[in-house]
This record gives sequence, C-alpha cells and structure tokens, in this order.
Amino acid sequence: MESINGYRSVAEFYNGKSIFVTGGTGFLGKVLLEKLLYSCEGIANIFVLIRDKKGVTSEQRLKQVIEKPVFSRIKTERPDDLNKLIPIRGDINLPNLGLTSADEEKLLEKVSVVIHMAATIKFHEELKISVNSNVKGTEYVLNLCHRIKRLEAFIHISTAYCNTDQQLLEEKVYPPRVELDEVLRFIEQPDQDEEVIKKSFLKSLPNTYTFTKGLAENYVLDHHGNIPTVIVRPSIVSAALREPLEGWIDNWFGATGMIVSTVKGANRVILGHPENVLDLIPVDYVVNVIIVAASQCREKLTVYNCCTSSCNPLSLQKLVRRVKKTAIAIGFHDNSYSNAMFTNKKWMLLILTFLLQTIPAYVGDLILWLMGKKPKYVKFQSQAIAVRNLINFFTSNSWEMKMDNVKTLHASLSHVDQKDFPCDPSDINWKKYNNNFVVGIKKYLVK
Repeated sequence: MESINGYRSVAEFYNGKSIFVTGGTGFLGKVLLEKLLYSCEGIANIFVLIRDKKGVTSEQRLKQVIEKPVFSRIKTERPDDLNKLIPIRGDINLPNLGLTSADEEKLLEKVSVVIHMAATIKFHEELKISVNSNVKGTEYVLNLCHRIKRLEAFIHISTAYCNTDQQLLEEKVYPPRVELDEVLRFIEQPDQDEEVIKKSFLKSLPNTYTFTKGLAENYVLDHHGNIPTVIVRPSIVSAALREPLEGWIDNWFGATGMIVSTVKGANRVILGHPENVLDLIPVDYVVNVIIVAASQCREKLTVYNCCTSSCNPLSLQKLVRRVKKTAIAIGFHDNSYSNAMFTNKKWMLLILTFLLQTIPAYVGDLILWLMGKKPKYVKFQSQAIAVRNLINFFTSNSWEMKMDNVKTLHASLSHVDQKDFPCDPSDINWKKYNNNFVVGIKKYLVK
C-alpha cells in the first residue's frame, strides 16, 4: 500500500506480512525481533527458527528470549504483540532445516520476507563445522526461499570482514579465493589435518568464520536467481545506541570483552597503532539497515556495508581513553593500573604482556596464597589474553569500508522514517556512545 504521494513507509511495507527469521535468539536477532514488533505494528507474524537445545524445546527457548530486558518496552506498551512471535523447530545444519511438513507448508504459504542471520560465530571453529553452518545452512535457507510462493525479499547477513585481504572494501561480492566444491571435497575426506587445510584455504584471512561467510556470499550470488536479495555486512556489532535500550548488550563478543579486560586492568597492552580505526557499529543501526533494505529489495542483488570507518571513524586510542574515563567515573575499573599501551610489533606485545600482566598475576596469586585465599589473577590473565587474541587482527589493521549504498538507502527515506529507522551512522556521537557502552556492560552483563 502506497501513500498519496507515492511513498510507502517502511512500516507500511510490513503491514499484513509474515517474516521468517533464522538466528533470532542471538544478540542481533533479539534486537531485530523487538524492532519489527515495536515499529512495524501491522506485521502479521514473525516465524523464528529455533532448535531444541539441551532438553529445552524451541517453544521454551523463545519464552526465555522474550523474558530478556530487550523486550521491556513491548511488554509495557503492547504485550499482546509478543504473540506474533511463533517458534519454528528446526536447525540450519539439517537439510530443509529439519522442518516438519506442517511447518514447511506454513512457511511456503505465508512468508513474504526471509532474514537469514543464523551462523556459527566462533572465529576459530573447525572448518567442517563452520562450512556446514555458514555455507550449507545458507544453501538450505535459499532452497526454501525458492519454493516460497510470495517471497518479496531475502536478506542474508554476512560480515564486513570476509574480504580483509583488500584495503578498500566495497559494497560488492568479491570473487571466491577458492571454489566451494574444492573446500567440500577436502573437508569430506577422512583424516585430513585441520591446520593444513586452514592454511591452504584461509591464506591471509584471519579465521574460519570470515572465510566461510565469504563462501556463503558467493553461494547467494550464484544461486539467488530471481529472488530479490540483499546482503548486509556489519562490521563489529556493539551495544545499542538508542533502541531498545541505551547501551544494551548481552554478550562478550567483539569489542566488549576487550573493553572490560582493559578497564579492569587485566589487559594492559593492545596490538595496533593508537590511530587504527576500530570499526564499531551499534546493533540498532544494523537492525535498521536490515529492516529498511528488505522494504526496498529489488531483483538485482545489493550489498550494504554496515560500518563507520569511512564516514565516522573511531580510533583505538580515543575508544580506550573514553571507556577508561567512564569506568573510573562509575566505579567500574581497577585503580592499580589505569593506562593501556599500544604496539605494532607482536614480539613486543609478548614481552610487554609478560612484564606487565603475567608476572604481576603470579605475584598477586602468590600473595593471595600466602594469605590463605584462593588464587585468581593468573586465571583472569589467561582469559584476558584469550579475548585479546581473538581481536588482535582487527585492532592491528585498518580498512576503509565504503557505505554508499547505505547512505543512498537512508536518503531515500522520509524524514519520519529516517527518525524511526536511522541507518546512516555519520552523526553518531562517539563520546556519548562509548560512555553508554561501558554503562551498559556494567548494567546488563556484569552481575
């Protein structure tokens, strides 16, 4: 339905439509479900693919998700809308997603938009597992899409870091470094050395996550056919800027773990130049791009880089200084060490870590032991170093990520929709955001 002047609002696009979502129980997924319910009141249903897990059924898991603070404003203002969330038992690792015949028929008849977010996000997951979840899972979802009777949009969530061997990351699908069939042949052979396979295929890419997300993009490019398709590539997804709650965060992934270990004094050395850009993107901005992109999806595949490095860059040094300042102000810090050092050299990182972190940790535990208390600092150090190692690649490099398509998308919206679904991060106030990020970590993560 279009308004009198020919413009159809984002919310109007979703009126009466049903959406199928994979990955709805994750951090990004929860915010997406809440935003769809809250800002698109006319939406019919949201079918959420959820697998049974550790004896907990898909229905029970959805109820657990709804109890999270992220849904507080819906529960307060329009609690009945939560009934629009319908669990669909299934698994992206299974052919046809493991759907029952009844659920499959329901999706084929009713769904208008498919948003595929489900993936294994473990950076160094075994390659076979990562391929099965991130590539084969995408294949199963896309196969379903081709059979949906009135599908208007397929939205595939990727990552901005699947082409890190390029300095300039454009909004396009890059040619594969290796053909998917070759990868499948190798991982299906018995007694393959995992590390040898990784070195052979990953080359300059940092981990199996980014590698397999790149393969999945190429699969989507080659097999989407005439389905209107969008690929959304977020950079480092971080705490909410405004919605549903300022600073809301529910996981330790990305920059969160590094921020906590740094403000607590456990992490005292960072690999990278202080002026390197850490490309954070608030989770609500990613969600808005997904929702808006689906409403304007066309047959030609479009890629949206959801990032900040090219329009509103944030340096490592500024981030660390600001989160430290906020942590001190709210009593969420370690007085014994208030500064963090930067180095570009891995050998220097090891030396400084040993001198500034490892030795003090053992000394601290020795003192605790002599006092008859349980040692803890060496364990904390091991955790802090493990978290830092996961993000070293991203702090020690900088990329320019083009986002012209996102800017065009945002500019095409009415002033009302730009306010309701902001997706151009050019105007983010990093000082305020970094403050709210730390406050959110303390409020929602640290018990």
